[in-house]
Amino acid sequence: MHNSWLLCLFCCVQLASVSVCQVIESGEKEEECKGSVTLYEGSEETVVTEDENVTVAVDSVKVEGCGCFTLHSKKGGRGNSYFLGRRGEFSAEDIGWSKVRSVRRAGCDSRAMPLWAVILIVVGLVVLIAVMAVFG
Repeated sequence: MHNSWLLCLFCCVQLASVSVCQVIESGEKEEECKGSVTLYEGSEETVVTEDENVTVAVDSVKVEGCGCFTLHSKKGGRGNSYFLGRRGEFSAEDIGWSKVRSVRRAGCDSRAMPLWAVILIVVGLVVLIAVMAVFG
């Protein structure tokens, strides 16, 4: 019983140290991000790389490169918004509407889980495994 408790405690400490290191020690990117959004309306394409007002009845949207964007149903980044947080293709059904009036570059970390939440989850898992090892 004593050996299994020590093994469980060792695993929890290792899990916590690896998780914290991956979250806290992320370095800054040295190169500039050059992502783009392509809005498809039939056979026409509109490519956007920076904040821009557009008027496109989209059939689909494709995100390429790095970076995140938001699509908006009104000009100036207003109205309904849809966050494009990964590369790939999105349909008008995914977005929820078809008339895109503006595209804005967005910080990818603005939609990420905050650091305190990650730490809280890791600590919760460590406590849960420790309790299970002691009483289970």
